Amino acid sequence: MTHFLDHYTLRYTPLSPVHIGTDESYEPTNYIIDDNTLYEFDIEGAINALTAKDRSELDKIVSKPNAQMIKSVQKFFYDKRDALKPWAINTIPVLEGVANFYNGRVGKVVNHEGGGREVINNLEINRCAYNPVNRQPVLFGSSIKGAIRTALLNHHNKNQALQKTTDRRTGKLRTEDNKELQQRLLKYEAGKFHLDPLRLVSVADANWVNQDDLPKSKICMTVNRKKHKVVDENGTERPSQSEGNQSLNKLLECVPAWRYRAFSGQLTLQNINSIRADLPSSKLPESKFCYSMIDIAKICSSFYLPKLKAEVRLMRDREFVDKVWDKSIQTLIASIADQVRSGNVFLLRIGRHSGAESVTLNGDGVRNIKILEGKDPVTKKQKYTFDDETKTLWLAAQHKEQRTDLLPFGWVLVEVESNGASLDLPLLSEICSSQYSDDSIWAQKLAQQKTQFEEIRHEAIERRKQEEIERLEEAEVARAKMEAAQQKELEEAAKTELKLQEEAARLAQLPKYEQDIAEILKAKKDPDKKDHLVLIDAVQVGQWAGTDKQLVLQKIQMMMQELKQWKPATQAKNPNKDKEYNKTLEVIKLMGG
Repeated sequence: MTHFLDHYTLRYTPLSPVHIGTDESYEPTNYIIDDNTLYEFDIEGAINALTAKDRSELDKIVSKPNAQMIKSVQKFFYDKRDALKPWAINTIPVLEGVANFYNGRVGKVVNHEGGGREVINNLEINRCAYNPVNRQPVLFGSSIKGAIRTALLNHHNKNQALQKTTDRRTGKLRTEDNKELQQRLLKYEAGKFHLDPLRLVSVADANWVNQDDLPKSKICMTVNRKKHKVVDENGTERPSQSEGNQSLNKLLECVPAWRYRAFSGQLTLQNINSIRADLPSSKLPESKFCYSMIDIAKICSSFYLPKLKAEVRLMRDREFVDKVWDKSIQTLIASIADQVRSGNVFLLRIGRHSGAESVTLNGDGVRNIKILEGKDPVTKKQKYTFDDETKTLWLAAQHKEQRTDLLPFGWVLVEVESNGASLDLPLLSEICSSQYSDDSIWAQKLAQQKTQFEEIRHEAIERRKQEEIERLEEAEVARAKMEAAQQKELEEAAKTELKLQEEAARLAQLPKYEQDIAEILKAKKDPDKKDHLVLIDAVQVGQWAGTDKQLVLQKIQMMMQELKQWKPATQAKNPNKDKEYNKTLEVIKLMGG
């Protein structure tokens, strides 16, 4: 049988904090930080944790969307932290400086823009890549393969400068771009990506496999520090421009350093040498690009190991580096020298803040890094230049002012399993274990909270059940009242209908003039106008004649007498001002009297 695929299991041990981003963030409306721990909760947890009164208060806050609402929501959840913590779907240790940063800003204004407009600090924490099923960290295969590709490209470039190429549009010579550089080094061209030798390398996501109770990630802060000391005329060191920009002090969730063989993933190589005889050479990458696992491991170490040593040396010279971490790295590098040479172990640098030097090739002019130099005082536009190395380092810190005990980002040790058996690296395990004291204390504290949190959740669930029972009872009472009201309305409507029918039947038995009177009074437009006045108007316009007219007038007389408004005579000094007297005379005249 033709041997076509070679499968390898890789074990990954983070040597420094690693953050592979996902464009997702922890928002302060779904987490709180308390006692150096981030507690993430979801909507269901919040509903269960909050009382009916709390939920009503939150509804009032979010019903008025404005800049203040964000601040109010942040403060609301922070104030309810004791109720929310037992419902956490995820817990992450937080460095003390980061916790203080959070406590000093949650629900508060960070600063003001021009015109005094408030800027609310939203305290987003960039989330590292994770498996959505079990919420455990993951190292994306694309990130790992990208780091491997950089090392392989650098290997083939051999520190050479960029070459000149003819621009297809202008016909002029120019420096080749990144795509053209890769195509030249790996002997493929646009439209013929099947010749890209890296398509023969398949790297799967590395999943979290560590089974201990220690935290799987931590929250740290990023700080920017100058590689080389620059002083002003007074001898005071000048900070980097990023140090004074609070918006650049990002909070990151990272996989912690020294998590022993925390990740495992597969790397597969296609062995196309076994099928070269069956396919034309134009269909396959050149044979020199058919890498073995040992080739990849050695090439990666030859690229990344010097960079690790150089970065640690620089951080040591600038007194940035955590001394315990530095000593551990030096011990580890010395202990794995034989495995590195044999290709059983290699280094990679992956994720955010890996440094431009680690993601670009060596060589004169190959690396072209944009260096920001502040804003032009006249135009206010950002000034920048290009250089072959960065001027600053992004480092992991506890707080934004920290300048010592810092860690670099992204360094990972990779072990290649041989025939399904792990390597024997006792010193690596020993170094990792020596770093776990703080994490162990945190895990023990969390375990101690477990029973207490279970009791709180139980009480909250019982409270929610009782609230639901009361809600259903109130709903039943309201339903019964509504049905009773509806029944009463039906009965009243039936009574009204019966009265209308009876009234219609009664009217039908009355003389015609009586029916006319009822219709006219029913249709009167002014409800405040007396009935006898309405009937007088009707008589005057000729509604009735003859006997009917006389009968209606007699009825009008009776109505006026009942109201004590029938006055055939008056004692008024000015009879014209006596309205009742004049109205009586008007009726008498209509009677023919």
